[in-house]
Amino acid sequence: MKKMIIAALVAVSSLSANAQVWVGGQLGFNYNTDERSNYPAKIETTTFSIAPEVGYTLDENWDLAIALEEGYRSVKDGNSSNTFKVTPYARYTFFKTGQVGFFLDMGFNVGVTSYKAKVGPDPENATTWGIGVRPGVKFAASDKVTFVASVGLLGFQQWKQDKLKESDLGFNVNGNALQFGLYYSF
Repeated sequence: MKKMIIAALVAVSSLSANAQVWVGGQLGFNYNTDERSNYPAKIETTTFSIAPEVGYTLDENWDLAIALEEGYRSVKDGNSSNTFKVTPYARYTFFKTGQVGFFLDMGFNVGVTSYKAKVGPDPENATTWGIGVRPGVKFAASDKVTFVASVGLLGFQQWKQDKLKESDLGFNVNGNALQFGLYYSF
């Protein structure tokens, strides 16, 4: 029994010698105007999100992290929504050259969206979940500061509200799928 405990302590301490904790996250802002010929007025939507993260670097190729995302969406007509998501993931850095590394984030997310209607009762809450892989690039500006950018998602996403359900399977690359982040390592 003592040999097993000593072996476990040696394994954990060797992992901890290379491990590094980092914090950071992403901010998002989007303003959209939609003018449709079959709708009498243009639709103006403002979206804001904040997603703090905490992660743990296991070695030069692997990180484990969790992000908590809070998002707010407001339409000029007075309707709004608030979304909260939890996203644990593993990051695999598959290529490094100098201060630049290319990675894949592999993980899943679960969340809930609540709605506020300007007129009438508020709609039911919606639940969301997804699983997928997101490619990205990171730039180590120093030993402590890293800039990160990722785009797209190869995976599955589902949104469900009462009896309505929307599913998405595929690779999504568009301007809304571009994300930037900043991390600080301890």
